[in-house]
Amino acid sequence: MIEAIKKNKTLFAGSVLTFVLMGAGQSLLGPCVPEFRQIFGLSIASASMIVTAQWVGALAGVVTLFFCGQKDFIKLAFGLLVAGTGLMAAQPGWPLTLLGSLAFGAGYGASLALVNSRLLESFGTSGPSMVSLVNALFGGGAIMAPLAFVALARSSTVSFALLSAGLAIPFLLAFQFAAPPQHHEAVTEASTVFRPSFATLFIGASGTAIEACLIGLGPSILVNGSFSDVTAANALSLFFVFFLSGRIALSFAGHRFPTAPMIIAGFAGTAVLLFLASAGILPTITYPLSGFFIGSIFPNFFVFGSSLLGKNKKTGPTLVCAALAGGVAGPLVVGQLIAHLPGLTSFLLLAVYAVVITFFASLILRKHFRALRP
Repeated sequence: MIEAIKKNKTLFAGSVLTFVLMGAGQSLLGPCVPEFRQIFGLSIASASMIVTAQWVGALAGVVTLFFCGQKDFIKLAFGLLVAGTGLMAAQPGWPLTLLGSLAFGAGYGASLALVNSRLLESFGTSGPSMVSLVNALFGGGAIMAPLAFVALARSSTVSFALLSAGLAIPFLLAFQFAAPPQHHEAVTEASTVFRPSFATLFIGASGTAIEACLIGLGPSILVNGSFSDVTAANALSLFFVFFLSGRIALSFAGHRFPTAPMIIAGFAGTAVLLFLASAGILPTITYPLSGFFIGSIFPNFFVFGSSLLGKNKKTGPTLVCAALAGGVAGPLVVGQLIAHLPGLTSFLLLAVYAVVITFFASLILRKHFRALRP
């Protein structure tokens, strides 16, 4: 893998920096909501639109990529990240600040699809490990940004200005990215055909749905189970530690093991730990431990789906769109149920769903895995 990094050092540096700063930008939106309320005189609901705009932009970005065919928009995606954070730093009015979040989201969604696909193409057999590593560093940025926000006196202007300046570096580096390898002799006509598998996309969406619920709603579930806010917050921090640990471990093992069994193991491990949490068995430990398993699903899903759906420019956007759809839908559904479910029962609900997807994945993915093997 070291040799592959040396060969693609510009792509590697640009990808790492982009994903770290995208993670930072996404995690800053929530803490900045109170300041936006104060600056623009908004209600909580109106100020929270800054978060919604980012997700709408992300979906719009990947849907646009899907319909744009064979064009490479990495420079445009990185440019949107710079422009979006720049607008949120300048804050020239609430509508334009929202537009900044929308632009940042579009760049974020497009970059997820484009960069992950380029890493798989350019790093060959080390591609799966590189996808896992870069996505792990996204989480590192998401953890560090709120701490930096506090250190910067909770200034959204300064925070987003620094992000915009930082994102300008990979934007400039993108002009030096080598063209992706074509491998004309190895790519058959059949491999370039777009072959969507809705069952596989549903499995990937289910993984990000559970992940989003555990990140966004896990602390609320613990509070509903009579744990304090402080305990719940500490559990979430520990969840992120295990979440990152899982992705970093995958960066070393991703190219050594087949992805389909690792996806199944990710759902199964998550199910077991959430069953333990729902039963009251050390939930402040078993819930965070589930992060190790659930964090491995998206990188494995992207690698497996890229092989299954075909070497086509529509593949990356389709996989990311499915993941984003799950990330949006999961919390919307479970969030409505928490208030009506006693104690830690929401963990049980997620565990049961993970078990169902484990069995479904073992049938669907194993069949496709056998079909993909030479």
